[in-house]
Amino acid sequence: MSKSDQGNTGLGFILKDTLQWSNEAPINYPQVIAGFIGMAGCISLGFYLNNLMFGLLSIFGVMITNDSSSDGTIKKHTTELFRTMATGTVAIVIGIIIAGHGWMTGGLIVMISTLAALLGGISRSVAIASVQFVILSIIGSSMGDGGLHQDIFRIPVYFATGSLLGIIVSVIVGFLMQKSRDHKVSVQTAKISYKQRFTQWRSKLTHFTGWKYTVRVALCMIAAQSIGVVFHLERSYWICLTVAIVLKRDLAYSQRRIFQRGIGTAVGVLLGSCLLLWSLPQWNSVVVIGLLGALRPIFKNRSYAIYAMLMTPLMLMMFSIGSPVTAHLLEYRLIDTMIGCVLAYVLGFYIWKNAPRGNAVGKT
Repeated sequence: MSKSDQGNTGLGFILKDTLQWSNEAPINYPQVIAGFIGMAGCISLGFYLNNLMFGLLSIFGVMITNDSSSDGTIKKHTTELFRTMATGTVAIVIGIIIAGHGWMTGGLIVMISTLAALLGGISRSVAIASVQFVILSIIGSSMGDGGLHQDIFRIPVYFATGSLLGIIVSVIVGFLMQKSRDHKVSVQTAKISYKQRFTQWRSKLTHFTGWKYTVRVALCMIAAQSIGVVFHLERSYWICLTVAIVLKRDLAYSQRRIFQRGIGTAVGVLLGSCLLLWSLPQWNSVVVIGLLGALRPIFKNRSYAIYAMLMTPLMLMMFSIGSPVTAHLLEYRLIDTMIGCVLAYVLGFYIWKNAPRGNAVGKT
């Protein structure tokens, strides 16, 4: 999207931009195969051990590591995967520790999100890690109950176990399929030291444009948490998750993601309503979850609207493992996602679209 498109809010342009399909992003076949094996394998273990909580949390672990792709060496990719696993596990722990305290929990989520948005300006890799940290902190806070008992710490252990399984599968599949990627030409880019990045980041903070994304995130998260607490919404964390996922540093990219997420979720809820008609047997669920896990990396970079559509029934199946999908669950998913999209559009995009632009760190 060009700079001139930043303020374009016409319906025709938005629909065209939202429903676009990109053939530029190559299909990462090792990532696709690892997604299927990892997610299907984790839910299978959950069924086999009769531990559905393990199945759910280990799938999250696989998803977060499977999203980390690299065209570098296997050693470099493995290092990135373990870094992602560590970041995610710490975020889950923090989330369950701060959970269950009403306004205090909401305030802490806002603080975490704001600080992560600020630090994410250092580099693209830090920006990606900060968004993952916020998302998993929110998920962790939805699973905690305000108590620090032994059972509650099974949550990060299950997540870390799934992450580790995902890493093992990714490394093995990547190694076996390495020859198919040998023809790729690696592009050498000039490396910037951490000290230089930190200096550049501090320099940006001397102007308001360097703080703009942080303020946008803070406004949206304050509104999201306030709505959830004031109206006692049962699954209000979906509002915050939506904001964290769609709000990007680049304004035009944010507009696109907001509408893609909203339209994709709406269609996904319609597909998810089919789950009301019948309940899949356990081992059929394994195949479906595995297939959706394999399709995620294909559509994430080619059509985010389709990606969001696929993620909706996947999340519904995961959160309803062991019980049928209900109409209320579909309703909560749709309403909370739409609230999050509206907040992100109004507070994170619309009121800023005519403001001076700063340098974004990629599109993260």
